[in-house]
Amino acid sequence: MRRNLCGQVVHDLGFKILAGQVKPGEALPQEPTLCEQLGVSRTVVREAIKSLAAKGLVESRPKRGTIVRPSADWNYLDSEVLAWHASADGDGQHLRFLTEFRLTVEPAAAALAAKRASEDQLDRIRAALEKMAANTDSVEAFKEADLRFHTEILHATGNPFFSPVAGAIAISLATSLKVTNRQPADNPASVPLHRDVMDAICRRDADAAREAMHCLLADAKRRIESASDATNGTPSA
Repeated sequence: MRRNLCGQVVHDLGFKILAGQVKPGEALPQEPTLCEQLGVSRTVVREAIKSLAAKGLVESRPKRGTIVRPSADWNYLDSEVLAWHASADGDGQHLRFLTEFRLTVEPAAAALAAKRASEDQLDRIRAALEKMAANTDSVEAFKEADLRFHTEILHATGNPFFSPVAGAIAISLATSLKVTNRQPADNPASVPLHRDVMDAICRRDADAAREAMHCLLADAKRRIESASDATNGTPSA
């Protein structure tokens, strides 16, 4: 029970920080106030603060209490931090940043996968793509297969430092698909672009894999910007 309460407090406070309700340099309410506001014990509050500190969001300072750290210190690859940021992304800026990040990382990952993927890993990439193709009529199933496709490519690099990136990509993909693939009819157009990536990786053509992944993500970026312009009433370029 205490662990569940702690998780809820971490979520509530973390979201407030990412949403800008408590800004860097500002202090969280004092411990007794948090206990009263959240209806939890001091032990739960202290555990929650430790969790937030481990994510780089806060630090304790003598005579000042618990202070929100500068945003540059936040662990943006932490799954909870990513989720809070996505939920608080009112203007779409967070999604644009994540897409830029993916454009930097994933083409390189595809190139490495083309060089290093085992046959079993190639089979898993193929299976993810075929699941995408078979589930174009389901937004949720398509999203899960799409995420699996990108995650398998990251794992196929053989570089363990790519694995933590999977969390960022999961949040980015889930958020972007809500924008670009709101209806099942939006899904089929994505499949050929993913197939180009898979084919290049399976041919062991690193340059082609890099370019195909860049084209895939550039298309997603264009559709995100187009959808954002339409929402904001701005004419598309």
